[in-house]
Amino acid sequence: MPKGPRTETVYKMPEDTTPSASGEACGCSGVPEQQLRLTENLDREFGDVLLTVPDHSWKGYGLTRALDRRVILGVFEKLKEDSKFLFSMLVDVTCVDWLDQREERFELVYQLLSLTFNHRLCLKVAVPESDPEVDSVRPLWPAANFMEREVWDMFGIKFRGHGDLRRILMYDEFTGHPLRKDYPLRRKQPRVPLRSPELRNTASDMQRPVLCALPVRQNFKTSE
Repeated sequence: MPKGPRTETVYKMPEDTTPSASGEACGCSGVPEQQLRLTENLDREFGDVLLTVPDHSWKGYGLTRALDRRVILGVFEKLKEDSKFLFSMLVDVTCVDWLDQREERFELVYQLLSLTFNHRLCLKVAVPESDPEVDSVRPLWPAANFMEREVWDMFGIKFRGHGDLRRILMYDEFTGHPLRKDYPLRRKQPRVPLRSPELRNTASDMQRPVLCALPVRQNFKTSE
């Protein structure tokens, strides 16, 4: 059958995503009211500790705040344990390199989710190039283990109190941090010596049981 023209569904961001009492902003019932309550609780609990980030692209889906790196643990512990917030899930930890664009070169981005209230909160933490170190949130969210190791591996941000901060994507002998914007594209890494003792490939030792017996195909002769 001939096929008709291919059509694609394109999602468009809502033009007005400001939380309102009517609950109809963003086109999502209930979400604006939740964001409004979260904003009020954040302002009441933390005041100027959490700074508003204007004109961020995620405002239709969750709130974004800026946070000083010196108070990370206290604020995050409150956000996780306080009954008004209950951000029990750390969704992601990543980093942005603002090379030659901002005074503090790096920016850590934490994505939090409250499964109880369906709140989402994005926290951004500026980190200077001269001292790229912050407190680890692994004691609060064990899921931060691999996330913080990846940020250290790719960007060179140290996480104080992590307990096992080592490379996770690159090998141990790798020098530098490849997602920094000043990392040379054609940089040559040192040759890695042969591991000693060399491990034997044990794949041939695996015993796989037969799942099912297949019928043997018969060869039939056709009369001419």
